[in-house]
Order: sequence, then structure tokens, then C-alpha cells
Amino acid sequence: MEKNKNIYQQQKIIEENIAKVLKEKNKKKIIKRRKRVLIGVLGIIIVLGILNIFSISYYRNGILNKTKYCLYLAIGLFCYCFLSGQDYRTLKNKYMVMFMYIISFLALIFLAIGGKFFPSIVREINGATGWIAIGSFGTVQPAELLKVVYIILLAKIFSKCEENNKSVFETFTSSVFILMIFAFLIFFENDLGTIIHYICIYIFMLFFTKITKKRILEILIPVFSVGGIILRLIYMGDSTNYKLVRIRMFLQGIIEDNYLGNLNEGYQVAQSLLAFGNGGILGRSYGSGVQKYNYLPEIHTDFIMALFGEELGFIGLLFVIFLFFLLYNLILEIGLDSKDIFGKYLAVGIGGFIITQFLINFFVVLGLLPVFGIPMPLFSYGGSSIITIMVAMGIVASINNASMFDKK
Repeated sequence: MEKNKNIYQQQKIIEENIAKVLKEKNKKKIIKRRKRVLIGVLGIIIVLGILNIFSISYYRNGILNKTKYCLYLAIGLFCYCFLSGQDYRTLKNKYMVMFMYIISFLALIFLAIGGKFFPSIVREINGATGWIAIGSFGTVQPAELLKVVYIILLAKIFSKCEENNKSVFETFTSSVFILMIFAFLIFFENDLGTIIHYICIYIFMLFFTKITKKRILEILIPVFSVGGIILRLIYMGDSTNYKLVRIRMFLQGIIEDNYLGNLNEGYQVAQSLLAFGNGGILGRSYGSGVQKYNYLPEIHTDFIMALFGEELGFIGLLFVIFLFFLLYNLILEIGLDSKDIFGKYLAVGIGGFIITQFLINFFVVLGLLPVFGIPMPLFSYGGSSIITIMVAMGIVASINNASMFDKK
């Protein structure tokens, strides 16, 4: 009897070991599949972005430097490959966090005062002083590059609060400080769009904490109420501040259909809507768009999707929307599958960063949001944005790779 019992126990142990091995193999297959899909989706988006930029540059070669654009992509791809092979958990080291915090603070302080004291270094573009000139390389936008650092700092705080079972209020008060510092310093750069994007990233990450639906409603109801009152005052007002004028033009465009025919503040959005209308369902065909003939300003940056819609139509836009939401869902899956809380918040923050930037830009070109000056991820001509996205995606790939060795 004792002998049969021992045999039964041995068989049970063997079955458990086999089940563990099969589970590990299945887990590795899932992680490898996610890696391939991540590279595939990212690759398709990059190729579409290259084709779009080359379509513009064929007629606007004096504005767009294709060699420089390819250099930005090469740097971005190098960052992706390098970071995907590193252990992302080194980013939560307290000395690394302190270093990133100090560098961010000093960089934004320099930009805040540099526009007045160092105009040859700190450049003003479209009313904002957020660019640093680097010789023939062009300019870099630190506030764009620091979005990854911002997400890392928030991920560190959120993960620490969750590990220590902090309340929602304690989590909010300890994390909102980071948002306030970045928003306050960027405010002096006169870059409202970037501030709004930082706020969106913060809210997105906050919703993945232990906050309840009741708390969300308690936060959103007064925010939307106050926001509605402010928008009403802007709509009825007559301010000459160009930011308020843009918001008022957006409201007039939505309520009064006043984009078309307005050759001043609403001109960009009006031309963008014309581009989408000209594209129709299937588009005018690649390279046949007319808005790039200097009709639509900033078509190579903030309004680049207008040309894409004009040339590849509604079907082409649907395909791009599908790709970005597929990328977002994949990033979210990687984050939620991570057993490391810091890795979870890091991936969630990067997912929120990419999808909110995509949606803000897309809604702007459709006239559903005021013009904020937010680039389209991996489509817009801008080195800072391309490199930032690729750095973020390299970290996501690292989180995915690390999941292979995570233990419950």
C-alpha cells in the first residue's frame, strides 16, 4: 500500500513538472510571437511614414532634407535595437532615477530662460521656444525627448505606491508633483500642446492604478464642468491671444461650420478637410496629392495625415488607425503580462503616450480639436519625435523579453 502511494506521488510530481515545462514553452512562444508582431507593425508604420515623407519631399525638397530624415530613422532604429537588448529594470535604480530627474530639470530650466539669453542656441519655432540648435544636424526638442523620462519617473512612483499599498489619494499627491514640475517649466516655452500631452499621459497612467470608477467620476465631473465654462467664455470672448484664437476658431468650426472660407486662423484645418474630401474612399493615388504644393502649411509635420488621406483615401486612413490601435493593444498586453509592477506601469505609460499623441494629431487634422502642434508618431518630419518613439518602443521590447524570465 505504501509502495503504491509513493508511486502515485512520483507520478504526480512528474505530471506537474511536465505541465510546468509545457507552460514555459507556451509562454516563450507567446513572447516570441509578440516580439515578431511588434517588429512587424512598427516596420509597416515606418515604411508608410517614409513613403509619405518622400511624396512631400518630391515637391518640397528645399524644406525637407531626405538624408536628414533617414538619419533620424537610423538613430531611432539603433536606439530600438540597443534598448531592446538591455534590462529595462536598471531604469528604476534610485541613482538612475535621480540622474534623469536632475537632467530633465536642468534641460527645461535652460529652455525656459534660453530664449531670452541665448537666442542663437534656443530657437523659437511657431511661437514656442522649445528647440535647441545643434549645428548642421538641425534642432532637437528636449520636451519631446523627455517624455520617456517623464514616463519612467511616473512608473517608478506608481509602482512604489502599489507595492507599499498606498491609498489612491497618496498615489495621486505623490505623482502629480512630477506632472506639475514638467508642466510648469514647459509653460515658459509657450508650448501648450506639449503640456496637454503630458497631462494626457499622466491621466492615462493614473487610471491603471487602484483608482475606482467612482473616484474617476468625482474627478471628471468638476473638470468637465469647469472646462465647459471656460470654453463658453472663450467662444463668446474676443481675445487676441493666438492660443485662445485657435480654440475659438475650433469651437466656431464645430458649431458654425466656419472653417471653410476662413483664410486666417481656420485656414490650416480648412485645407486639411479639403484634402480628406479630395481623397474620398480610395484616394487620388500615391504622389498625386495637391495640398503639398504649399497650399497646406506644416503638411510635413502636424498635418501630414491630411496628405496621406488625400493620396490613399479613407481606406488608407482606416489601415493606419488599425495599425496604431494594434500597436497600442500589443504594448498594453506586454505591460499587463509583466510580473514586475514597474514594467507594467512603464509599458502602460508608453502605450498611453503613443495612442494619445496619435489621437490628438488625428483629431486636430479632422478639426475635432484645436491646433496644438502635436506631431503624428513616426509619420511627421521631426527627429526628436522619431527618436523618442523608437526609444520608447525599445523599452517595450525589453519588457517583453524580460517576461520570458518572470516568475509568479
